[in-house]
Amino acid sequence: MKAGVVVTINSDDPPMFGTDLDNEYAVAARLLDLDERGLADLAKNAVEVSFLDPAGKARIKQEIETYTAGWLDR
Repeated sequence: MKAGVVVTINSDDPPMFGTDLDNEYAVAARLLDLDERGLADLAKNAVEVSFLDPAGKARIKQEIETYTAGWLDR
């Protein structure tokens, strides 16, 4: 991340690996020393690199912004 690499968090096969997306975000927060803003940025990264059309990406990124607005100081 410090080198500018786009990072996303994923859960490839939750039952097989005994994890879920919530746990993977918690691990990333701990290992990468991320606060809530950093975690929201990871979620937006995932949207940006998805195959979703530009309008869909904009809508979901706005949903993330709206959701986090109450607990992130701007």
